[in-house]
Amino acid sequence: MSIARKKNISTAKGEVIHIRSAPSDKTLIEKAADAVGLTISSFMLQNSIKAARRELAEVEKIFLSKQDADLFYSALMNPSAPNAALKSAFKDYDKKVKR
Repeated sequence: MSIARKKNISTAKGEVIHIRSAPSDKTLIEKAADAVGLTISSFMLQNSIKAARRELAEVEKIFLSKQDADLFYSALMNPSAPNAALKSAFKDYDKKVKR
């Protein structure tokens, strides 16, 4: 580790994640963390969160057929008039929010 003071990106944390790695992988991670001035834990957490968000964004994409996309677009551009249930929901929401 370098002599430079490490940044420890931290908020209140209580969960623990344990991982095992090959010595060469750990050395690589230590060098990378040191290069950007982070502790190993902060580096691992920061990069794991970025990777998790990328993976989830890819998995959670919604793909529609042309027909379904057209139907969705049409519903957005030409919404139905509010029915009794929707009007009631608006009133309930206003009561709870405006208090």
